[in-house]
Amino acid sequence: MTSLVVGSAFISRLCSVLSPRRKPLLPSRAMAADGATVGGLCLEHVTVQRGQRCILTDVSMPIREGGVTAIVGPSGAGKTTLLGVLNGLIRPTAGQVVLNGMGCLSSPETLQIHRRRTATVFQEHALIDRISALDNVLLGLADRRHPLSPLPWPAELQEQAAAALQEVGLLPHAHARAANLSGGERQRVGIARAMVRQPRLLLGDEPFSALDPGLAASLGSLLKGYAQASGVTVVLVLHQLDMARRLADRIVGLRDGRVCFDGPASDFDLAVQQHLFASTPSLSGEPT
Repeated sequence: MTSLVVGSAFISRLCSVLSPRRKPLLPSRAMAADGATVGGLCLEHVTVQRGQRCILTDVSMPIREGGVTAIVGPSGAGKTTLLGVLNGLIRPTAGQVVLNGMGCLSSPETLQIHRRRTATVFQEHALIDRISALDNVLLGLADRRHPLSPLPWPAELQEQAAAALQEVGLLPHAHARAANLSGGERQRVGIARAMVRQPRLLLGDEPFSALDPGLAASLGSLLKGYAQASGVTVVLVLHQLDMARRLADRIVGLRDGRVCFDGPASDFDLAVQQHLFASTPSLSGEPT
């Protein structure tokens, strides 16, 4: 990985400049590359089948611009698969995903635009261990320069990456190899890498699973504020139901690949929770 040598003096300067300023990573409203405000997307009768098993069945739901949506449900319900459909990595067996104002994601051109506007925080971090935290975050900006370029990362992009690390409290560890970071620190690097892309749609697959409750609450508040300030749409798969209620404007409950609940977080009460998580036959080893 070729990067501009960012020494301790550079990091110290960024700490002193960024800390009091605390500017958000995004402008006050998310904008598309062509200058238009970005809308949401809509799943229309989406089914995903693997072999003889339906992972998702006839799922229809709009994902509106802005706000936080939490996807919850028991293991094997199809939550991670739904996230894969939303980021365009999983193609529906039936039905379609429509990007407002752009058309169906089955179009290569629309899919390319959608992927450029989307960032995902993965449950397993998906970091490169041999490079630094800063370089891992810079990979979120890999589409901003030629992939074979031998030149160092431009200083402007490095400052953006450092600002993202500052947002998650890891700027002092910018030069630490990812292999030497704790599980929680690695997850925060993954969140910073997603945020530095300045996405229009930010997806998270259990993004707080490796964090202690206090840090999880802090970063959850960061993402919620991020959505409110910028109009970015945030969709998170969560297993912490209390956090889902606190963070989300909307909760979608999946069970056996179907939507069993879709409404305001305030309506996700104990009765709904008990129905959603009622005992089901074990599906050990099945995808989620």
